[in-house]
Amino acid sequence: MNVIENRAMKDEEKMEIQEMQLKVAKHIAEEADRKYEEVARKLVILDSVDRAAHIGFV
Repeated sequence: MNVIENRAMKDEEKMEIQEMQLKVAKHIAEEADRKYEEVARKLVILDSVDRAAHIGFV
């Protein structure tokens, strides 16, 4: 195996690792977005309940 082939193989291995890391990072980001949206919805509900309590609806 010559130097160029060896370098190409190392580069390919590095790219495969980076692709796996990217896939994991995307999954983490999607999960964080999902959790953020869930918390934001709950905050809107709690804010509505709080406002209703202050004006005497609850």
